[in-house]
Amino acid sequence: MKMYLKKSLTWSRIIKSTISQGAIAFLFTGITFANDTSAQAILDRKVTISINDNLGVVLNALKENAKVKFVYSKDVIKIDQQVSLNVNDQKLGVVLDKLLNINGISYEAIDNRIVLGKSPDKTVDAASLKPSIEMVQVKVSGLVADSKGEPLIGVGVQLKGAKIATSTDVNGRYSLNLPDGNGILVFTYIGYVTREIPVNNQSTINVILADDSKSLEEVVVVGYGTQKKVNLTGAVDVISGERLENRPASKVSDLLKGTSPNLNITMNFRGGEPGAASNFNIRGVGSINLDGVRGVSTSPLVLVDGVEMDINNVDPESIESVSVLKDASASAIYGSKAPFGVILITTKKGNKDGKVNVQYNNTLSLASPVRPLSQVDALTWATAYNQANANALVATPIYSDEQMNRIRDYIAGTYPYEYDPNNPISGIFLGRRNGNANYDWARLMFKDNTFNQKHNINVSGGTDKTQFYIAGGFTDQDGMYNYGYDFYKRYNFLTNLSTRVTNWLSLNTSLKYAKGYSDYPLGITTVGRDHAFGEFLTWAPMTPMYNINGTIQNPLIRMMEDGGRDKLETNDFLLVLGGEFEPVKGWKTNVSYNHNVQTDRQMVNPKPVMVELGNGTFGNIGKPSATYQSVFSQPLYTLFNVVSSYEKQVNNHYFKGLLGYEQDKKTFSSLNATASGLITTEVPSISTSVGNKTVEDDLWHWATEGIFGRLNYNFKEKYLLEFSARYNGSSRFAENLRWGFFPSGSVGYNISKENFWDPVKPYVNMLKLRGSYGSLGNQNVYDYSQYIKRIDPVAELNWIIDGQRPPYANVPKIISPTITWETVSTLNLGLDAEFLKNKLGLAFDWYNRRTDDMMTRGKDLPYLLGTLAPNVNNASLTTKGFELAVSWNDRISSDFAYNARITLGDSRTRVLKFNNEKGIIDNFYVGKEIGEIWGYITDGLIQTQGEAMYNQSFFYPTWGPGDMKYKNLDGDRYLDTNGNPIINDGTRTLDDHGDLTIIGNTSPRYNYSFTGGASWKSFDFNIFWQGLGKHDYYPHINAGMFYGMLTAFGSSTILKDSPALDYWRPANETNILGPNTDAYFAKPYFTTQTNKNRQVQSRYVLNGAYLRLKNISVGYTIPQKLSNKLFLQKARIYVAGENLLTFTGLPKVYDPETVFAQNAGNVPQATYPVSRYWIMGFNLTF
Repeated sequence: MKMYLKKSLTWSRIIKSTISQGAIAFLFTGITFANDTSAQAILDRKVTISINDNLGVVLNALKENAKVKFVYSKDVIKIDQQVSLNVNDQKLGVVLDKLLNINGISYEAIDNRIVLGKSPDKTVDAASLKPSIEMVQVKVSGLVADSKGEPLIGVGVQLKGAKIATSTDVNGRYSLNLPDGNGILVFTYIGYVTREIPVNNQSTINVILADDSKSLEEVVVVGYGTQKKVNLTGAVDVISGERLENRPASKVSDLLKGTSPNLNITMNFRGGEPGAASNFNIRGVGSINLDGVRGVSTSPLVLVDGVEMDINNVDPESIESVSVLKDASASAIYGSKAPFGVILITTKKGNKDGKVNVQYNNTLSLASPVRPLSQVDALTWATAYNQANANALVATPIYSDEQMNRIRDYIAGTYPYEYDPNNPISGIFLGRRNGNANYDWARLMFKDNTFNQKHNINVSGGTDKTQFYIAGGFTDQDGMYNYGYDFYKRYNFLTNLSTRVTNWLSLNTSLKYAKGYSDYPLGITTVGRDHAFGEFLTWAPMTPMYNINGTIQNPLIRMMEDGGRDKLETNDFLLVLGGEFEPVKGWKTNVSYNHNVQTDRQMVNPKPVMVELGNGTFGNIGKPSATYQSVFSQPLYTLFNVVSSYEKQVNNHYFKGLLGYEQDKKTFSSLNATASGLITTEVPSISTSVGNKTVEDDLWHWATEGIFGRLNYNFKEKYLLEFSARYNGSSRFAENLRWGFFPSGSVGYNISKENFWDPVKPYVNMLKLRGSYGSLGNQNVYDYSQYIKRIDPVAELNWIIDGQRPPYANVPKIISPTITWETVSTLNLGLDAEFLKNKLGLAFDWYNRRTDDMMTRGKDLPYLLGTLAPNVNNASLTTKGFELAVSWNDRISSDFAYNARITLGDSRTRVLKFNNEKGIIDNFYVGKEIGEIWGYITDGLIQTQGEAMYNQSFFYPTWGPGDMKYKNLDGDRYLDTNGNPIINDGTRTLDDHGDLTIIGNTSPRYNYSFTGGASWKSFDFNIFWQGLGKHDYYPHINAGMFYGMLTAFGSSTILKDSPALDYWRPANETNILGPNTDAYFAKPYFTTQTNKNRQVQSRYVLNGAYLRLKNISVGYTIPQKLSNKLFLQKARIYVAGENLLTFTGLPKVYDPETVFAQNAGNVPQATYPVSRYWIMGFNLTF
C-alpha cells in the first residue's frame, strides 16, 4: 500500500533553492571576509619606497614609511632572504601582496599592527612569538579564581581585538605574551561574569570572577534554534541538566517529575518495577481519546538534539538542559506532532578551550520499599473472614473451630506443624484454606533492600575549530522480588562531534546508542506477572510455606522461582548527520539527516511448575506444557530537514527570519510467534518445539511533510514580536484532507526598558508582559485504517467447531472518508519579573487550550447493521490553567550562597461538544468536567432493626443493622407503593440521574514543588520537595487493599495499614475484634450482597494529595590543592536520599504516585512498590 504524500514539495525545488542560495553566498563572500574598518585603513595607507636588501631591513623601512608595526617570529619568517622593492604612492596592502605572497608569507592587519605568518595560515600563536627588532613584547601572567578563592580551570584570556589568547591551567594560572603594555585583557568563563581589565604595563594581573547565576539561563533552546531568555514571548521553561544528575532513577521521566509546573508525569500500572516507564502530559488533558490506542497520543513531542527518541533510553548524566515548550507559539513550528507541547533535550557538547577533560560520575544506592505492605496475623484474618461468611448466612465457617485452635497454638508456639499432618494439604490452592501457619506473604515476597548503581564516563574537549564529547553509561537496577529475581540494565553510548571546515561551513554528527535488558518472573501463566502483585496480598497468612519433609509447598514461591521468564532486549540507535552553512554573516542554513532504528525482542517461556503437596502428590501451578513465545518488533524513523535563518541588527531594530522544510517517516513491523511442546526448557525456542505453532505480524507506517517559518522582531529588546506557521501534511488522513495550515503569533512588552521605569528599577529590575495565540494540527490520532476499506482476519475463533478453532474475519468497519486534523488552539498570557537586584524572580502564565474536531464515534447505527458507527470529527474540549514559578538567588558572602524556587500549576478540563443526545452521565457530555465522580451521598450506617430509612431495594431486597444508608436527593420523583422515596440512579442521564450527584473529581490539581540549595565553602546542599494539592481518589469496588473483604474470600485480603478491619460489628460482639458500631465500613458479606453497601458514595472519596521529599543531598568538593596531588582537576563526594518522607491523607497501603494506576477492575489490586533510596557517589574530573 503506497502511503507517501502525493502533494509533496519536490526535490527540484529544494535543489533550485540551494543553488540560488549558493549564488548569493558567492556574491557576498567578499563582504563576509572583509577586515574591520580600522585594519582596512592601515592597508590603504600610501607607500613610496625603493630598496634592495634583506627582508628584515625592508620591513623596518616599511615600518617607518607607513607608521605601522610588524609582528612575527624569527623561527617562522626568514628575514635574511634578499628582496627588492620599488613602489611609488601605492597602497600598503598592494605592496605587501607583491612583497610577501611570492615568498610564502601571509599577513593580517590587526589594529595598528601587521602580523606575519606562514601561508596559508595567518593565525599567530602568541606563545610562539619571539621578540624582534620591530617590537618589544610584554609578558603578563596571573591567577584567575572564583569568589571563594578557588582557582578556575579553562578560563579564556584574550587580548581584545586580537587573536592572542590562552586559557588558565589546572591551577588557574595563565601567561600571555603581548606586543606592548597597552590593550585590554578579556576574561571569559561559562557561568561567570566576563571581565575586561586594562593591561597598563602590568606584568601580573590576578582576577576574581563573580558568579553569574543568570548566564546559564540567558540563552534558551527553542524550536530549531536558540533565543535570549529575556526576549522570549512564548511559555518556555528550562531545566538544567545538573538537576537530573547524581540521582538513582534509571529513566529521565522519573527525574523530570516536579521540575516544571504542569509538566505532569505519572507512573503506569507497573509502578516502581525496574525499568518501568511513565506517562507524560503538559498542561493537563488534551483529548478525550485514550493514549496508546493505535497511534493515539496526547503526550508531548520529545526531541533529543532535535530528533525524536525514546526518552527512557537517554542517559540523564549526558543531558545539558531540558526545555519545555508549553504553548502554541513555542511549539507551533513543530506542527502536527507537537499539539500538546514539546520537550527538547540537549545533550552535552565539547568545549573550545583546547583542553581535554575526562569525567567519571557514579551513583551507588541502597533501595527499599517506601510503603511496604503487610498482612494481619492469621488469627485476625480467620476471625474476620468467618464473620463475613456468617453475615452472608452461610452455615459453614471458612475456618473451622478445630483449625482456629491450630492457628492459635501455632502462633503460641505449641503446635509445630504448618498444617494438620493427619489431613495434609492436597491441592495447590488449599493451603490458604486449610493451613494454620502465620506468614506475612505480602511482606515476605519482597526484599528489605536492593543495591543499584549508575556509572558514567565522558571525555570532552576541542578547539575553536573542532569540539567533541564522548560518553558511556551503565545503569543497573535490581528488583525487589525475594523469590525469583528481576532487574533492568542499560548501556548508553553517545558521541557529539562538530568541526568547522571553513569559515562558512561546519559539519556535525551525533551517534546515540542505548541497549537495555529487563528480566522478570513470568508470574501466573495466562494472566502474566501483573497478576502476581494481587496474589501476594490474597494468599492467606495461614498458607504453609513448607511441607513436613522440608520442601516448598507454597505455590507462589514456586511460581516466582520456576514459572518461566519474561525477558526483553531493546536496542535504540540514532544517527545524526548535519551541516551548517554561513556564507554571509548572520545567514545560516542547517541541513540534517536523522536515522533512528529500534529493535525490541521479547522472549517468554511459560512452563509447568510442579508443587509438592502435603500428601506427597504434586500439583501444577504453571502451564500444562512448556511453551515459548518470541516477539520481534522494529520501529524505524527517518527525518530530513533544511532550516535557513538570517538575523540582522539594524540600529535598535533586531530581525530574524527562519524558513524550513521537513519530511519524516515512521514504519513499524513486528513478528509474534508462539510454539508449544518444548523438547527441553533449557533451550527454549521455536525450533525446539514439537507442538502447535502460531505466527502473527503487525505492520503500519505514517509519513509527514511540511514547510514552516518563523519571524522574530524586537526594538531595543523592549517591544517583542514573533510569528510562526507550518503547512503540514500527514498520511494518516485521506489525500484530499491531509494538508493543513497552522499559524501562531506572540507579542511581548518589556516595560522595564522604558525611561519612565527608572524610578522603580532598583526594586523591580525587570518586568515583561507577553501573550500568544496559535493553533496546531494533531495527527496523533487513529491511523489510516479509519479511511481505508479492510477486513480484519483472525487466526483462530474463540469457539470450537467440529473439533477445531477455524480462522474467521470480523465484520468490515465502515470507513470515515471525512476524517481530518484535530485542531489544538492555545491562548497564553504571561509575565516575567525580577526584583531586588535580580535576586527575586517571578514567572506567571495563564492559558486556555481548546481541542476541536476530536475524533469520536459518530451517531449510533441500527444494531441489525452488525458494526459500529465510524469515527468522525465531532467533539471539542477546553483546558484552562495557570503556572507560577517564584525563585530567589542570593550570595551572602564569598563563602556562602543560597537559592530557592517554588512552582505551582493547575488545570481543569471541560467538554464543549460531544455527540451524547441522551445526556448519559457515564459518557462525555457538554459541560462535563473531566474526572467527575458521580455517586450517592452517604447517610450513615443502620444501627437498629426497623430504623427509619428510604427504600433502598433498588440495590438489594433486604437491609439491616450494619448496612449503609444513602440520602434522597431527587425528592418524591420515585416512590414505592407506601409513598416512600426509592433511592436509585434514575435513567443515569443529566435530566434524570436519580439520587446521584457529583461527589469528587479524579483529575490532579495544584501540582507544586520546592527546590532549595546552598553552598558554603566546599560544601553544597540541595533539597527537592514535590506534590499535589488536590487529587480525589475513589477505590474500585474490587480494591481489596482498601475494603479488605470483597464478595468472596479468594479475592479478599486484610492488610495492617488499611481500614479493612474498621467494619461494623454489633455492640454485643464477643470475638477477638470486639464491637464496632461507629465504623467506617458497613458489615461485609462473602456474597455479592456486600456490593449494596459499596455503591459509589461520598464516604469513600479519598484525598490523594501528597507532599514527598523527592531528593536531598549534601556534597563536599575536595580543595584544589589536594585534588592536584591526586592528579584530579576536581573531586566531589556526596550522600543523598530519595523519597525519604511522604505526607498524604491516603491509607498507608497506598502510595500516592501509584494509586491511580491500579484502580481499574482488570488491573491488579497492587502495583510494584516505589523505592526509597540511600545514595552515595563521586564526581571526578581528570
